[in-house]
Amino acid sequence: MSATVSALRFKDKVVIVTGGVQGIGRGIVDVFAENGGKVVVFDIQDDVGSKMKSEGPGEIIYMHCDMTKEDEIKSCIQEAEKQLGKIDCLVNNVGFHPGAYTIDELSVQGFKDLLQLNLISYFTASKYALPYLRKSKGNIVNISSIGSAAAFRNSVTYVATKGGITSFTKALAIDEAKYGVRVNAIAPGAVETPLLKEVWPADELEKLKTCHVLQKIAQPREIGLACLFLVVDATFTTGEQLMCTGGSEIGYGIKNTGLAF
Repeated sequence: MSATVSALRFKDKVVIVTGGVQGIGRGIVDVFAENGGKVVVFDIQDDVGSKMKSEGPGEIIYMHCDMTKEDEIKSCIQEAEKQLGKIDCLVNNVGFHPGAYTIDELSVQGFKDLLQLNLISYFTASKYALPYLRKSKGNIVNISSIGSAAAFRNSVTYVATKGGITSFTKALAIDEAKYGVRVNAIAPGAVETPLLKEVWPADELEKLKTCHVLQKIAQPREIGLACLFLVVDATFTTGEQLMCTGGSEIGYGIKNTGLAF
């Protein structure tokens, strides 16, 4: 349900969400748009992105942007600021999981390609958005993974990229504090997305629920709500990683070391 006008929490503010066409990104886009925001989506899925519409009072603006290409990232950020007059928030969300493989099965080039998308794109987008975020005293939220803290089997390259996001967040938060820019991260557990269904066998999704204390898999908009909290409410929070994991990393229990999300 869309927020009422009196309760809009991101009214007339501008956020860029990378990889915002589906999955967690789409959940983030919807929450910010429902709260009155102007949401600029960077993605390469033009057939879907061009048809995205806000169900709330906010606005969704799609821009084709290959997040592995520096020139496209730079020009799209500049265009977003030109069109909307400011940038209040950047959500670095784009990412990929190559599947469950041992280090013997993974290639060096594959690791480099994954780093380019999952980590270097965060650096690049942050670099070119920060001049505008410093003016607005805005925010960066980086979407990481529970894998950054807990790791899991047969996902060494993916986990390495997500660990890099966490460390990148903390270091950048220190540097940008003098400008009034806050930088935080969210580490989701299992979220019901197309990528999860690609990586995780369909007949074992029920078992995956039991790895969370809350005994469920998250919906994308639940991560969106956590993102909105960090941006709007957590005004004295920077350099932190919010664990949106359903409690999967707490308590004693039998652990399934085959997890890969």
